[in-house]
Amino acid sequence: MQVAYYEDFAEIKKKIWSMLDNAVKDRGSPFRIPVFICGNQNDLDGRIVVLRKSDQSNSLLQYHSDIRSDKIEKLKVNKNAAMLFYDKEEKIQVRLKVECVVNHENEITKESWATT
Repeated sequence: MQVAYYEDFAEIKKKIWSMLDNAVKDRGSPFRIPVFICGNQNDLDGRIVVLRKSDQSNSLLQYHSDIRSDKIEKLKVNKNAAMLFYDKEEKIQVRLKVECVVNHENEITKESWATT
């Protein structure tokens, strides 16, 4: 039997945001550890990150990174990246094109440290 949200874009979007919200709280969620890909056409780099925040109203996803990571330098040159989420049981793959903002020593990082 086909799941209802498979054929309705609004329901698909609702399901995906629900899975993202859940992944922030549930360490066992497959959506908690997406693949993050950044760089440029000559130097793409992918790695696993841990999803730390999901905010549908602002179309925002957040993960934490060490400011010394090489991905930070790559994002300063090219803020465009991609994220890949996959849930085997739900049979859902989500590919996102994202525009990144590096937050460092500002109100967003203070809030993140306070809740980590």
